[in-house]
Amino acid sequence: MKFEKFCDYLNRLDQTSKRLEMTSIISELLESLSEKETKIGVYLSLGILKAPFEDLKFNFADKQMIKTLALIFDLNPQEIQNSYSKEGDLGTVAEKYFQEKDTKKAETLSLAEVYEYLVEISVIEGTGSQEKKSHKVISLAGKLNSQMEIKYVVRIILGNLRLGFTELTVIDALCQNLKDKKLKPYIESTYNKFPDIGEIAEKIKIQGIEGLNSIKMKPGVPIEPQKAQRLATAKEIIEKLNDCWCEYKFDGTRVQLHFDRRIKDKSTDLFGEKTKFLVKTFTRNLEESTHQYPDLIEASIEQIDAESVIIDGEAIGFDKKTGEYLPFQETIQRKRKHNVAEVAEQIPLKYLVFDLLYYNGEETVKLPLIQRRNLLDKIIKKGEIIQIDSHLETSSEEEVSKYFKEAKSKGLEGIMVKKPDSTYEAGARAFSWIKFKREEDSEVLDTVDVVVMGYFFGKGVRSDFGIGGFLVGVYNPETLTYQTISKIGSGLSDEEWVKIKLDCDKIKLSEPPKNYEVAKELSPDVWVSPELVVTVRADEVSVSPNHTSKIALRFPRLVSFRYDKRPNDTTSIEEIKKIYQLKK
Repeated sequence: MKFEKFCDYLNRLDQTSKRLEMTSIISELLESLSEKETKIGVYLSLGILKAPFEDLKFNFADKQMIKTLALIFDLNPQEIQNSYSKEGDLGTVAEKYFQEKDTKKAETLSLAEVYEYLVEISVIEGTGSQEKKSHKVISLAGKLNSQMEIKYVVRIILGNLRLGFTELTVIDALCQNLKDKKLKPYIESTYNKFPDIGEIAEKIKIQGIEGLNSIKMKPGVPIEPQKAQRLATAKEIIEKLNDCWCEYKFDGTRVQLHFDRRIKDKSTDLFGEKTKFLVKTFTRNLEESTHQYPDLIEASIEQIDAESVIIDGEAIGFDKKTGEYLPFQETIQRKRKHNVAEVAEQIPLKYLVFDLLYYNGEETVKLPLIQRRNLLDKIIKKGEIIQIDSHLETSSEEEVSKYFKEAKSKGLEGIMVKKPDSTYEAGARAFSWIKFKREEDSEVLDTVDVVVMGYFFGKGVRSDFGIGGFLVGVYNPETLTYQTISKIGSGLSDEEWVKIKLDCDKIKLSEPPKNYEVAKELSPDVWVSPELVVTVRADEVSVSPNHTSKIALRFPRLVSFRYDKRPNDTTSIEEIKKIYQLKK
């Protein structure tokens, strides 16, 4: 496929916000791609180069692109900057200045050729890498023929393609091509255990649905973590599960540990001679985080008695003097690329493991929880860092409530309650796992996770910060849109106002994304891309005719920034409605 034709599909996707129309366009694109092009075509339509866990990014800043476009079009960088300030998108700026060539005389690049260029740009590292990347972009631009091509090349490089669809839409399109909607759960299940939608699309293109039989869970490829439902009383929990398994719920960060002594992996050389084999960690967002946990990597070599495992658990920092666990905001400071060893010394952690997903070459997700836990007891040797989370088995409402109170008395979030004979449902939010974070008679509303959609300029004292409030919403998986739920204008310290303004300005947009549902009267002064997740607490939930979620948080205030969560992992509208019904 010619790259210009591929960009035509991107442009059609850019022109619609209708889910069914998007699905049909992607379906048509998948039909048009050859077997060799399918994987890269799917990646580029999502604005990525490889599966997210492979962490192949451009690391090319807006400022550098402004300089690059100035060189391409022989203009003063200030003119590009002025156009950018007006348009809010450098892809549109590039489109404006690009002079289309006579396609009869000019050679047209293929999709594969452009992809190869983009990969070459992304892998450039080291001293002078930004300038080298610029030269490569200039070289690529010189071979493009149309305004549409350069617009989408620039957007892909800057990571702001944002066509309003996700991997789940691609799955819908694959089902459409297979002419069988009933296959969706099987494709989704495969994706949750092997979240590489390009690989899945390629297998189906070549072999049909049978191609998925060869896709297996393996160390080094993260698994979509199972999520929990929420109930508000011990009575409801016992009615739902009968026999249950209670664990403390820690305010840490979810970490998936992958370990395989059979696979040689030089990427772990930085941890010493002991780790010439594969040892990696991944966040709940499926991003590799190995460099953040040198202490955990070292402990895994000493404490894991197995050839290969994939383990699910929670990493939480603790105070070396008191032994008490630290709040999430302190643990998350380990999310950095520099001075990791120093921060690891200042904020030591424990890795509290609670599930085993893979053991010695075999998936264990289909085994009952009890068996998976028994295997963990066999595999994990005693040590200071990796520890198996304790639990209580009971069918008593009173014991669940007592265990919950114990957790609260220790300063923990609450408890997780699980069904002892349940399988591990990758990617699912199922009632086999239940969060219990507040009791029925509590006057304080449970916390909810929301995504920042934009902010309002400050007035009075707030004008110093340039922000006086921000609009938040939740993700609706049925409509694939973000719907508003609250404006937040209080409860932040001066430092937090500065922080959220800086975070928002990194992702600000000139207009709202297509997948935002916002009433006109709630439109913020500055729109931002749906990337920043925050946890908030409110006093009440009420029905709202103004917010597009049809509910509103009353007297909301910020609790924490959740850089470890994806925007589509916000608390669901259904969960929040349950909170409202309980409060009512």
